[in-house]
Amino acid sequence: MCVMAAGPALAGCSSDSTKAEDTKDTKDTNSSTPTAKATPSPKGRSGDQSTVRGAVATWVTAVVEDRPQEACLVMATPAANGSPAKPGTEAMCGGDGPEARRMEKQIHRMHTAFTPDQPKNPPTVKVAEVPVTGKKATVDGEQVTVDGQTLKAIVLSHSTGVEEGQIGIKIEAGVVAGRWYVTDLGFSVG
Repeated sequence: MCVMAAGPALAGCSSDSTKAEDTKDTKDTNSSTPTAKATPSPKGRSGDQSTVRGAVATWVTAVVEDRPQEACLVMATPAANGSPAKPGTEAMCGGDGPEARRMEKQIHRMHTAFTPDQPKNPPTVKVAEVPVTGKKATVDGEQVTVDGQTLKAIVLSHSTGVEEGQIGIKIEAGVVAGRWYVTDLGFSVG
């Protein structure tokens, strides 16, 4: 089994002051419908980070559109060893350093795997309502759709010799300084 954890490279930056709701053991209640749609965001600004659904939809949209800086804006390093998750810096998201180059390559690889054949422009990304526990949530690859196809089905369509039950995708998100960020990606094939 092959597992790719994108956590160490996940870092985000933001200057928007939008606050996420303080949630404890509740469901994300962005709307009364079971999905949230990502909308394109202005260059250099992240999309909706007030809910887990908004942050994940914004991140997936940026990945599908192969916009690493935009994806970085809604990512944070995962919490570890008692340290909280924390967004990266503006230099990390848009700089020319080794972290920024590594992030760009990683997002480009995910772009290839996450993009459906003949995607809409912009793509329509929806995220199902997921439970939130302790300001953290996990979104499964079957709970995210891009242009009407699940993320898991899209990754499967780009794979050879792999069956549906052999692919696992988990996108973890958490609240950092009042905003939702993608903090880790679990991707397994095999």
